[in-house]
Amino acid sequence: MKMRIASFLLLTFASAASAGVLNGNCDIRILGTSTLHDFSGTVRCQPFPVSLVGDAEGRMVIPGVEIAVLVEEMDTQNKSRDKQMREMFQGGKFPRIQAVLLNLDPDKILREMRNDPNGKGMVELTLKIRDVERRIQAVIGNLRENPGRVSFDAEFPLSLKEYDLKPPTVFFGAIRVGDKVTVNAAFRLEEVPSK
Repeated sequence: MKMRIASFLLLTFASAASAGVLNGNCDIRILGTSTLHDFSGTVRCQPFPVSLVGDAEGRMVIPGVEIAVLVEEMDTQNKSRDKQMREMFQGGKFPRIQAVLLNLDPDKILREMRNDPNGKGMVELTLKIRDVERRIQAVIGNLRENPGRVSFDAEFPLSLKEYDLKPPTVFFGAIRVGDKVTVNAAFRLEEVPSK
């Protein structure tokens, strides 16, 4: 089964390469804790292109991908918490949270996933929140196939302190959001229809 999925992914990349680009989308879920209870939030990333090019050795590579979410669209189903969260991110001054991935080798990632007993792989990205950038490693897995589309999940932990963010509080600090959050993202890459 893993070989069939891997083969499909490579074929999808190869066929899309003639068009030069795949369309990308993702749905993100943020899991956090507080002294009162755990909570979650959601946001959809902005659509993004994924360009595939052949390198000098004939491999298909992705030179770079930029994925962004709008702070204003982040939703935790609690208006007061959402307002504090947007203030924490300084959404008026820094409306976007951005992730950049460079020099991705899909074949190498697939080999890593095939060799892992749980079908997991790793990718490195630069995450920018406000004016702070940090390198992060994300675990990817749950590779799924559909005609013309490949989807997979990514997950990474995030420390608010590492981004100089002060977690929201209520009741004069009695209830405080925890420093660590987990980011889960469900990605979809689709072939660009031929014209």
